[in-house]
Amino acid sequence: AREKRIKDLESAIAERDAKSKALRDKLLEALKVFKDAGDLDVEIRNGKVYVSLSQKLLFASGSAKVDKRGLGALKTLSEVLIKNKDLNILVEGHTDSDGEAKMNWDLSSQRALAVTQELIKNSVNPERLTAAGRGEHSPKASNDSEAGKGKNRRTEIILEPKLNEIMGILNK
Repeated sequence: AREKRIKDLESAIAERDAKSKALRDKLLEALKVFKDAGDLDVEIRNGKVYVSLSQKLLFASGSAKVDKRGLGALKTLSEVLIKNKDLNILVEGHTDSDGEAKMNWDLSSQRALAVTQELIKNSVNPERLTAAGRGEHSPKASNDSEAGKGKNRRTEIILEPKLNEIMGILNK
């Protein structure tokens, strides 16, 4: 029985990983124009798909209002999310370390909410969405250079498969 549970878990994890890769490939294809411009990155980490959108794609400096180009990217992303209903969606706002920590935290939270609201306007089910500000506390790169700061000013949309199948196996 133990061997069967292990085999079932391994199979469920392999299926999750295959779905994550297929989703990443769909997102890269749908958002190719933004990827080619260097404003977007899509990667898989720990079984989750991370869509990282640069500040310059979504917002003017210091603003939490999504600009026209960003609206287009979020509309395209929404179309993929609507077709993939078995995902939980976490929207994280990030900043560099310039300015006061409280200001950065507030800005990152406001940006995460703005992106979340756009996804809802584009018919993504709000029950699947969570918005979070991370401020300057989860940098992607060093804040010691302009290039590093640019990588840190981003919004990440983290797509996590619902783990009902894996949890069901674990609870047997």
